Amino acid sequence: MREGVGATAPAGRPGRGRRPGARESILDAIRASEPLSRVELAKITGLTEAAVSMTVRRLLEEGLVVETGRTPTGGKPRTLLQLDPTARLSVGVHLDEDATTYVLTGQTGGVISRLARPAPLGDDPDVVLRALAADIDTLLAGSGVDPARCLGVGLVRPGPHSGGLPADEALPHLRGLSGDELGDRLSAATGWPVLVENDATAAAVGEYWVARVGPEQAFAALYMGGGLGAGIVVEGRAMRGSHASAGEFGHLCLEVFGPECWCGSRGCLEVLAGPRTVVTAAREDRIAAAEAGIDPDRPHRSVTSDFGAIARAARGGAPHCRALLESSARYVAAAAETVVNLLDIDLVVLTGPGFAAASAIYGPAIMRRLAPADSRTWHRNVTVTVSLAAATASATGAAALVLQSHLRA
Repeated sequence: MREGVGATAPAGRPGRGRRPGARESILDAIRASEPLSRVELAKITGLTEAAVSMTVRRLLEEGLVVETGRTPTGGKPRTLLQLDPTARLSVGVHLDEDATTYVLTGQTGGVISRLARPAPLGDDPDVVLRALAADIDTLLAGSGVDPARCLGVGLVRPGPHSGGLPADEALPHLRGLSGDELGDRLSAATGWPVLVENDATAAAVGEYWVARVGPEQAFAALYMGGGLGAGIVVEGRAMRGSHASAGEFGHLCLEVFGPECWCGSRGCLEVLAGPRTVVTAAREDRIAAAEAGIDPDRPHRSVTSDFGAIARAARGGAPHCRALLESSARYVAAAAETVVNLLDIDLVVLTGPGFAAASAIYGPAIMRRLAPADSRTWHRNVTVTVSLAAATASATGAAALVLQSHLRA
């Protein structure tokens, strides 16, 4: 077994956790704002210059940080530091209902290599796991990097209660396998340690790394794939809650006496306006279905692919498809406002394939919902943005979690 992380995600708690150590603080500061000098690191982290110098020396010896040029000052020029992007690598794998995405990522968050495959067919988990292991080997072999630098695999799947359905129903070819079991079996098949995370939380961590968000910036990443979820990052750490279910954005109640949701509650955002609801409405509306090129008399390909077809039609001016998305967006905007008010955050990131396809409708709807109270009461300025890596955010985040667990060790 190659050395690395364990099969389960690191524990997390909302709000303030332990104080980060010198190593963690310095690596986070460089990641967010490289290149930096030792003097700048001391100012940013609050560490003494002696502590910074000692920690940086160790990071240089390990090859995680490299010196790159000098910056002129009024006195002695300062040596600048940055992360070596390929010093440590990890693989991220995102299992979705219609496709599997693989990325190889370095410690600066950039995607070094990428691979996409159709979702595995059949219902034998062993066959699926062997296919995943073979694809990971293909990804590494084609990347041209030294596999010895790879620390492990981050594996993302829908759930535990996102994707519009329980994870077992969203991924029937892996039915009955818990996250820990899935991680253990993939680890045995690959020889790599495997860390398992849900799609929304992984997407938030991916945004934190790829967009170089500073550890002082709390934000929510709203995720739309086959369903709706949210990843919340505070002080550089993903909030998970007592049962690793924090961020169930799709199960905020918006109508007390609304329709029953599959989760057992009523009036959830998911059942009122989630992507599965939008797709169902389009298939029941012959005009909308025709606009999107969906045959309502045939089983749908997947929620994600059908929703994408509706979004493309709406972008092209199809009125019925656009009306369906605008109705959904009004509910999503109301739920987003609740998240912003509850957490007192000023950054919302839209990510995942659904928002990537329909951000032009959902983004403005959220801004319109937030603006009146922000200007009248809260006097804040919330930024709503679309992830630049929305299509691969979960896979990248899964890989980043593996790196993060080592960099913070």
